Amino acid sequence: MHGATTTILNPRNLNEKPKSFTFDYSYWSHNEDDPHFASQKKVYADIGKEMLAHAFAGYNICIFAYGQTGSGKSYTMMGKQEVDQKGIIPQLCEELFQRLTVRAVKR
Repeated sequence: MHGATTTILNPRNLNEKPKSFTFDYSYWSHNEDDPHFASQKKVYADIGKEMLAHAFAGYNICIFAYGQTGSGKSYTMMGKQEVDQKGIIPQLCEELFQRLTVRAVKR
């Protein structure tokens, strides 16, 4: 992986040319000890905060999570109960309600 580009190799034929795919975001999340590991907080900081800002600016928002079955799409979106394991949706909802509370208090 390099930035938003993911390159894969065919393990059955290492002589085959590698295939690269470029996305808006592409994350490594298989080993927490890896310096490139993307935590749930990192993913939310990159994607969720921007989406919420667009929503408050009046735009419709959509996050399209694409990948192989079992690759972590649901985990990325929903996460787990533990605070550091919350996915994009619960983090976005928390920040949404925090912002709405601040706006209501200011009025």
